Amino acid sequence: MNLRIGRFGQQESAAAVWIASFASGCFALDNRALFENGNSAVLTYALASLGSLLLFLCSVRAIRRRGGTDLSALIGRSRFKAALVPAVILSLLLSAMQPQQQYLLTITQYVFVDAKQISVCFYILPCLALLSMLGAETLVRMARVLLPVLLLSILAAWLIGISQYRVYRLFPVPLKQPQKLLTDTASALHRAFSPYLALLCIGEGTQNTRALRRAGCIGGALGAATVLFMLLGLSLSFSYAMLAEMPSPFYRMLVEARTENPTLRLDRAALFLWMSGALFSSALYLYAAGVLLCKTFGVRDVRPVACGLSMLSVTTILVLYYDTEATVRILRILYRDAWLLAVVPLPLLCMRGREGTVCGACC
Repeated sequence: MNLRIGRFGQQESAAAVWIASFASGCFALDNRALFENGNSAVLTYALASLGSLLLFLCSVRAIRRRGGTDLSALIGRSRFKAALVPAVILSLLLSAMQPQQQYLLTITQYVFVDAKQISVCFYILPCLALLSMLGAETLVRMARVLLPVLLLSILAAWLIGISQYRVYRLFPVPLKQPQKLLTDTASALHRAFSPYLALLCIGEGTQNTRALRRAGCIGGALGAATVLFMLLGLSLSFSYAMLAEMPSPFYRMLVEARTENPTLRLDRAALFLWMSGALFSSALYLYAAGVLLCKTFGVRDVRPVACGLSMLSVTTILVLYYDTEATVRILRILYRDAWLLAVVPLPLLCMRGREGTVCGACC
């Protein structure tokens, strides 16, 4: 079988999860839903990160008890395989679409303002298809090279914007509506768990579940800290009412920093690195979805599957880009309820399989 998983170490795996966590956490699908309840994004993402880490540890424990090294060991012999695999693939596909949509939005509104959306999509598609077809080993080793310069750009952007930070922009404190806070946390749970889910799908390359668990914990924890670091800077730079209306708030934060110091040209350089991280995370999710499909149903080559998923994701974001009443409603539903696709499969995997063995994390 040509699944192109390969072998890689804990540092490469942790770097891949770190970058994917940054892209998924910072490039949300719907800014209005993220900031409409005050500056609650920091609090909700912190809670979601903790919940996703616990869910990841339970999944790794269940995989080890089943005697496998990746998620296909749990799903492959489950009686719910026909329902679980599409749910996980759809979850990863939605996770891949979020950074792509922000990429398309940022490029067409701030960088190449006269460019057509379909032209930018024709640029995104070959990058995604090539990266996803190269395989896990290429992706995670690329992550290790990309991570240092990406972190340097994040730190520089945060420090340069200190002069425009105002503490009063953090108010109102989002504790008056606990139900809304819980809903926002559930929405953030999908974005926080997606990097773990991708790592679980390619866990065979980490060689054993111990390395899989360590890489996920290190990369996920540091990635969540980076996202909270950036969300805090964003909340100090703009009020939540302004953030809800911004199409690409992190790039606007860079532009404001450049306005304070016109000699700096950090905005385009940092944007290039951030968008590279976004495309990398999208390719990782698409490849992970392809590997899960191939290993579960016995498809021998992952490249056609990964290429097809890349085409599907780019076509979908192009359709959803046009701001109509139907697309706005679809985006709201996807942003609000996508966490069900990532959380619901795990309890189903704890039920009895065909061979009468229990494959749950509580065994």
